[in-house]
Amino acid sequence: MYLLLFALLPLSLGQRALFDARETSGEKLDACQYLLKNITNVELLAQHEYAALERCLYYYLAGEAVKGAAHTGIPHPIAALAPNFNSREPVLINFHQVVLQHFELNEFLRDISIHGYIEIGWKDARLAWNSDQWKADTLRIQAASHIWVPVFTQQNYDTALRNGDGFELRRIETNSRGNVSAILAFSLRTFCDDSDFASYPDDTYKCCFSLEAQINQEVIDFTTDNLPVFTDPKYFREYGWKVSGTVPKVVTDPAQEPEIELTVPLIACALLFVLSPFFGTIRIQIFFKLFLVCMQLITLLLFSNRIAAHLGSAQSTPRLLRFLEFSIIINVLSIAASVFLHACGRIRRTLPPWAMLIKISSIVNNVVCVLHSSPDEEEEMEKGSAAGGNFQKDWTAAFTAIHAMTMASISLIFLLGYIIML
Repeated sequence: MYLLLFALLPLSLGQRALFDARETSGEKLDACQYLLKNITNVELLAQHEYAALERCLYYYLAGEAVKGAAHTGIPHPIAALAPNFNSREPVLINFHQVVLQHFELNEFLRDISIHGYIEIGWKDARLAWNSDQWKADTLRIQAASHIWVPVFTQQNYDTALRNGDGFELRRIETNSRGNVSAILAFSLRTFCDDSDFASYPDDTYKCCFSLEAQINQEVIDFTTDNLPVFTDPKYFREYGWKVSGTVPKVVTDPAQEPEIELTVPLIACALLFVLSPFFGTIRIQIFFKLFLVCMQLITLLLFSNRIAAHLGSAQSTPRLLRFLEFSIIINVLSIAASVFLHACGRIRRTLPPWAMLIKISSIVNNVVCVLHSSPDEEEEMEKGSAAGGNFQKDWTAAFTAIHAMTMASISLIFLLGYIIML
C-alpha cells in the first residue's frame, strides 16, 4: 500500500505542475518549487526523486509551450507542432552515426533486409531551460509522443518490398540548451538492382536505401557527420559476405530528379518552336523545324525510357508526355504549312495578286521585318521577273506575309495548349 502511494506521488506533482504552468509563470510552480528548494545535488537524489524532478521539468516545459502557442489553439503544442512553427526555418535533423547490426541477403530474388540503428539529433528551443534553477542538465523523454519527433519513411525503388520496413525512436534525451538526441532503430528491405557477376563466384550486389521525412517534409532538412556505415561487432555476422559501408549523403527528393530531367528538354523544344519564325526565310525555318522534330523525337525516346516502365496498365498518360505528343503534332503541321506556302511562292505567275493582298502583305512584312526574304532570294526573284515578265516578287511577298500570319496562329494554338496541359 505504501509503495503504491509513493509511486503515484511524483505523477500528481507533475500533473499539478502542468496546470500551474498554464495559469502562472514558471517561477510560481507551487508543488515543484518545494521540490527544487530542497535539492542541493541531483546526484544524491534517489531514483524516484529524480524521476519526480524530470516530470516536473517536462510539465513545466509543456506549460511554457502552451503559452507560446496559445494563438494557434492547438492542444499539447510541444508534441503537435514542429520546433519552427513560428519562424518556419528548416529543422536540421543530423545523422551522427549509422550502425548495421544484421542483414539478410536472398541471392536468388536479389533482395536484402538490414537491421540496425542511427544516432540522430535536432534542435528544439522549447526544450531548453535554466540548469541553475532546475539543477539538471539532461532530461529523459519517457515516450516519443511527449515531444515533437521526426517521422521517417523509406523511399526506394518502386519494385521494393515495403511490408518489412519499420522504425522506432528510443532513448530520447534533451539537454538544457534544447539539443535533442535519440536512437532510431530501423528494419528495412529493398531489392539490389545493380549486381555484378563478372568476378563469379565473388559476386557484388549494390543495394541502395534512402530515407525521407514522412510528414513536415517542407520544413525538415537532413545533415550528416560524413561518417561511414559501421557494423556492430557484438551482433553483426557476415555469413560469408563482405559488407562495405558507404558514407551517407543528403540528396534531393528522388521524385523531383526525373521531373527536372524531363522538363528541361521539353521547355527547350517549346522555346525553339516559338522562336522558329524569327530565323529568316521560309526555307531556313523549314530546315530548323526539321531539326527541332529530331530533338523532339529524341526527347520522346528519353520519355519512353524514363516513364514507360512506370505506366504499367494505367490508362492515364503523364501530362509531360501528353504535351510532348501535342508539340510534335503542332510542329509537323507547321512544317507542312511552311513547305506548302514555300512551294506556292516559287510558282511563277503572269498575273499580279489582288491590290488588297499587296497592301496587307506589305504591312505585315514591314511590321515583322525579320520575316523579309534574304537579298539573295530577292535578287533571284528579280531576275525571274525580268526574264518572264511576271509579278513574282509581289507573290513572294504575299506568301511570306501569309506564312507569318499562319505561324503566328499556330504559335498561339501551341501556347494555349501549353497553358491547358501543363
